[in-house]
Amino acid sequence: MTIVWLGGTEQGVIERLEDGGRAAVVVTEAGEVLRFVLMASADYLTVDRSARLRL
Repeated sequence: MTIVWLGGTEQGVIERLEDGGRAAVVVTEAGEVLRFVLMASADYLTVDRSARLRL
């Protein structure tokens, strides 16, 4: 799966789903842990909206 940042992309792995699938904890290739939440647009975004998941 790909993480789309404001300035580029990075690969990552979903470590776990939380809140009945409405949140995803992702570990990037660089080892950073990010939490994405499911938005009304049906996209997973970080809370600050700086990154989204492309599945």
